Amino acid sequence: MSQTKLYSSILAKIGAERSKLLSEAKLKALTETRNLGEFVAQLQDTIYKEQTAKIAIPVTSRKIERAVKEKQIETYINIIKSSPERSEDFLRLHITRFEVENIKTLIKAVMTRLSREQKLSKIYLSAEGFLKKRAVFEEAAEATDVKEVVTAFDKTQYGATLKMGLDSYEENGATACLDVLLDKQYYEKLYDAYQALPTKDKAHAYFYASTEIDSYVLLTLLRAKNLKYDVNWLRLAVPTQKFKLPEETVEAMVTADNFDSALKIAQQTYYGRFFSKSQTSEETVANAENTFKKALLNHAKEGRLTELFNIGAALAFMTQKGAEVNNLIVASLGVEAALTPEEIQRQMQL
Repeated sequence: MSQTKLYSSILAKIGAERSKLLSEAKLKALTETRNLGEFVAQLQDTIYKEQTAKIAIPVTSRKIERAVKEKQIETYINIIKSSPERSEDFLRLHITRFEVENIKTLIKAVMTRLSREQKLSKIYLSAEGFLKKRAVFEEAAEATDVKEVVTAFDKTQYGATLKMGLDSYEENGATACLDVLLDKQYYEKLYDAYQALPTKDKAHAYFYASTEIDSYVLLTLLRAKNLKYDVNWLRLAVPTQKFKLPEETVEAMVTADNFDSALKIAQQTYYGRFFSKSQTSEETVANAENTFKKALLNHAKEGRLTELFNIGAALAFMTQKGAEVNNLIVASLGVEAALTPEEIQRQMQL
């Protein structure tokens, strides 16, 4: 079957969904609202109307975040269902990302002794319904400790990873290793899914896969260096496959004496332009992460007209949708904190 026929259905769906993306003017108007009640009211003429209309008073930024992410998941699922079988596994990872965060959330919810209902209210079961793991997550919500959560996922793709992380948790009581190993598994799955794409689609998915995986490696190593994590722990945290990061470069960052030394190595890589020294190490990493996100968004915007009968069309739209949701979350947090519109907009991807 030709590329045109393969992607005709998904292009129609993308066109319909793209027409519903919020304009920059609308996003800026939201930053100018006086409170979160007014913020939600302004969303009633948007695609987020149904989800935000259900928000119970008092309105909080966390409730808004949940509402817009539920819509994001729904939109992603509709796109994936319309996609050709050959690209479905790669696109499905947009939902798998939510699943990884759901597992992390459950682990932390167990540690804070939340009830089953409270745990379930913090995860996105719509994602699990699509991935056919809802029953597993409902069982995990019954857990009373981290070990029971891990046991609930024993027969899933996360079983071995969580068991490895559990050993570290039982030694030091911290969930950091569990989080990092789950992330590592996700990015390795992303690499495998990319490699499994047909050659014609690989070219259009390359920028997304390479930027996401390589940025994760660099940012994780810098954050870990700032926290003075053990070298062996760092080696464990890094995905086995990278794109534009030679193994010797990664190892040099792993064994670097401190954050500044690791930063200098990062600045000498293909991605060096993404890193500039800020007042603090935390700001340096946060600014670099935002720059990577902007690069992905700019690539997606540029691909709107050129990426048509290939996987790039779906990736471009889903990236734009993700940026929109992130902007709504940033805006709601800013309004809640009574920041000025200018301060909020500086933190958004516009």
